[in-house]
Amino acid sequence: MIRSARELVLNAKYDASQQRKDRWKEARLDAMEYYQGRTLPYTMDYFDSGLFEKVPSANINVTKRIIDRVSLVYMKPPKRIYTKEETPLLFHHKDMKLQRAERMTNLLDAILIKPCTRMNDKGEMHIEYDIIHDYEPIFGDDPLKPEAFVYPIATRDSVLDDTPELHVYWDKDNTYTFDNNGKIYTDEMNPEMINPYGVLPFVECFRDGKPESSYLDTDASSDLIQTNLLINVAETNKNANIMFQSFGYIYVNGSMIEKDDIEVGADKITFLGQDGTMNLVTPPNTVESITSAVTTAYKMLAQNYHIDINFVEGTTAQSGVALKLRNQELQDDRISDVIKWHSIEKEIFKLEKLLIAVDMGQDAGDLEQVDFQESTEILSEKEQRERWTWELSTGLIDRADILMQQDPDRFPDRDSAEDYLFERSGADIAEEDEQPEQTPQNTLLEQLTKPV
Repeated sequence: MIRSARELVLNAKYDASQQRKDRWKEARLDAMEYYQGRTLPYTMDYFDSGLFEKVPSANINVTKRIIDRVSLVYMKPPKRIYTKEETPLLFHHKDMKLQRAERMTNLLDAILIKPCTRMNDKGEMHIEYDIIHDYEPIFGDDPLKPEAFVYPIATRDSVLDDTPELHVYWDKDNTYTFDNNGKIYTDEMNPEMINPYGVLPFVECFRDGKPESSYLDTDASSDLIQTNLLINVAETNKNANIMFQSFGYIYVNGSMIEKDDIEVGADKITFLGQDGTMNLVTPPNTVESITSAVTTAYKMLAQNYHIDINFVEGTTAQSGVALKLRNQELQDDRISDVIKWHSIEKEIFKLEKLLIAVDMGQDAGDLEQVDFQESTEILSEKEQRERWTWELSTGLIDRADILMQQDPDRFPDRDSAEDYLFERSGADIAEEDEQPEQTPQNTLLEQLTKPV
């Protein structure tokens, strides 16, 4: 059968789209592998496999260090105010999951957050948060607004488990589970496969906002991954240099020398014969040049992510003002991130409220405020004392606030700090009352020092 020209064009277009989708997924997988430090297969592509039997591969996790450094919004848990105080008790590890969601968003540029209801060990229903980075959007008329999502379910790690890979389909009307063979699994709790929420229960997270040209026009930190690969390859070369060339190459000349008679070692002496000579060739030391090149590449990468170059070499003792000025660009970038995550927090609560109403039959109330706390500013002891003195004098804080700043684990709230101060004040008064009255030891001295 001869295909029509239109069919050939469409097939070519489909092939190109599939290749682009495959590259998109592959780049995201590479980024996840680098973030988790699983880089050996990527480094091995640049060397003979036999080398790694004698030389360890370098694994410098630049990716994780930079992504964690630039993810500042959830560095400290935000303060959320709900109209119903019991609502946060229904959330399980929300702050920890959203901190990871922020890091995965900065790494992959696009992820999904799916709140879902599950039972805990006590048989109580609560809301957990799934972070989905491997998903397939399905579109209708709007190419930037998916009408459905398909994503794989977490696999079981049991050695004897032979369950095929499962996927979940969601649209606003239906949801079901199926495997790679196309078999659909029926849930006895939902045999009609109806979406009970009437909406897609996902929150979309984009690093720089939703793309305009294509929904999947996102970049999984390609500059970060490529530089991390460069550093690992260079460091592996340096390991090989140290392993094989740091002591130089020994060679022997002479017509009277038998190869089997030569022994090399710290406690060995080899007789070379009348015309035999032994020499040592010392290759150039490339360790320092490789280290310098790696450091330069690392610093340039840090600047791409608004990080001061001193971050590469580690922090040294500096004043709080100096640190603030060095990190000003990164803090400015955090401002836009806070605005973005404020919006995401509202979208998450809409789904939380819906899930609580549908699955638990309760009213979650409203989310009144989300306050993202500033990251802790590093000050010297003198600077910190001066700040507390000024804030106390102006009435901005009191002694309870200082206690909560000094030891937040021991004093997580104002009540515990004020109770401690009250107990201390009572103990101080008791100690003063218990002190015996001192009698003067020298009557003449007492008279001389007594004011007239």
